[in-house]
Amino acid sequence: MLSFSFPVRSPDPEPGIAHVLIVCQANQCRSPYAAAIARQRAGEGSVRFESGGLIRGGRPMPETGRLLAPQYGLDFDAHRSREVDLADFRGFDLVLAMAREQARELVVADPDAWPRIFTVKQFARWIEKNPRPPGVDLGPWLDTVAADRPRTSLIGSDEADDVADPVGLPAAAWHSMIAEVAANVEVIVDGISRVR
Repeated sequence: MLSFSFPVRSPDPEPGIAHVLIVCQANQCRSPYAAAIARQRAGEGSVRFESGGLIRGGRPMPETGRLLAPQYGLDFDAHRSREVDLADFRGFDLVLAMAREQARELVVADPDAWPRIFTVKQFARWIEKNPRPPGVDLGPWLDTVAADRPRTSLIGSDEADDVADPVGLPAAAWHSMIAEVAANVEVIVDGISRVR
């Protein structure tokens, strides 16, 4: 039986704090790892990370992911998946999807959130070319500078933008996903953090 979990909703605004939501399909593999790695990298700085999925929550991480976590200094034994409230996620300053498919669903749910929605890989490339100026709030800045991106960047699927889902696959696929996520998340955290 699935345990009950509260949906992920927009955070309360905090002066000087950027809130980032990381989304995958089920919030069982990719997005929990990405958010945990981001928290490790960001420390107690000015960026907070949350994760969620697009389907009903309450599920644990698959055993392979839980068993590998200590190798990366992480612990997902208590993790239970959470569903993103698609009517209330606009309060996040940045929303990072693991694949174009999830990014499309988020944009369809709230077209006005487009400037703040990227895949993890897209945003890692984008933030390197468009550094965040010091002293500007992340969400409003993205609303201004990222709105004119081509929406065709979310059509179909593309390995250049999508992180493969390791669910049901052996440990090697998990290690590959974790390495890919970590490399992109490090670029993102360093690009948006005020303390690095």
